[in-house]
Amino acid sequence: MNHLEAVQQAAVEKYLLDELAPEMRDAFEEHYFDCRECMTDLQATTAFMDAARQELRSHPMQSPAESMARDLPATISNATPHSLDKKQNFLRLIWQRPAIIGIALAACLLVMIYQNVFVYPHLEHQVAELRSPEILPALSLAGSNSRGGSTPSIAVRAAHPFLLAVDIPAEDRFGSYTCELLSPSGEILWRVPVSSEAAKDLVTIHAPAVNGNSGHYLLVVQGNASANSGGNLGVGSIELARYAFDLSVQP
Repeated sequence: MNHLEAVQQAAVEKYLLDELAPEMRDAFEEHYFDCRECMTDLQATTAFMDAARQELRSHPMQSPAESMARDLPATISNATPHSLDKKQNFLRLIWQRPAIIGIALAACLLVMIYQNVFVYPHLEHQVAELRSPEILPALSLAGSNSRGGSTPSIAVRAAHPFLLAVDIPAEDRFGSYTCELLSPSGEILWRVPVSSEAAKDLVTIHAPAVNGNSGHYLLVVQGNASANSGGNLGVGSIELARYAFDLSVQP
C-alpha cells in the first residue's frame, strides 16, 4: 500500500474504527511506519477521538439514544438499540457537542507541534544514519571460547552497534540455533535465532548498542531440537558453546 491508496481508501479512519479487512490492516500497518503523512494523520485522529471520549465521559448527554433516534431517518430510528452502529453513534455524539471539537482540535495541534519539533527531526537523523555507510568495529569469536586460550576484546563507542562473528558447532540433530549475549552481571541482553542453513558458515551478528558498562561478556550458543529429531534428545535447547570476550565501551 502506498500513500495515495491509503488516502483514497480512507485507511486512517477505517483503521481506527476497525473497519479494515485483515489483509488491508496488515498492509496499512506496514505502510504508515514509513509514511510521515499517514503517521501524522493517524496520531492526530487518535488524539481527536481520545479527547472526544474524555469530553463525553465528563459531560454525558441527557438522553443520547433519544437524540440520535430523533435525528436519524425513520427506518433507522425504529431499529432496536442493539442494531444501531456504535461507531456511527459515537461520531454523531461528537458533532452534537461543539466543545468536544475544540478540545480535540487543540489536542491534535499539540500532537502535530510535538511531532514536527521533536519526533520527526530525531527520526530523520536516525534514518540518515541508517542509510549512510558505516564502518563498524568487529570481533571474531571463531575458534575461541571460555574454556581456554586468551580472551578476545573489542572497543566500541557508546550507543553504537558492533559486529560479532561466531562459528556455531552445528549438528544434524538440531533444527535451529540461538545466540544470546550475557552482560557481566549475567543478564540476557538479547537473543537472535540462527537457521540450520546459516549455521553451516561463519555467522556474523549485527549486535545492537550495549547500554551498559565495560566488562566481561559471554555469547552463548544453544542448539534447538526439533520435535522430529528422534533419539533421547527430546524437544528443547542444549547449550553448545560459550564465547567470552571483553567489551570496552568508550565515550
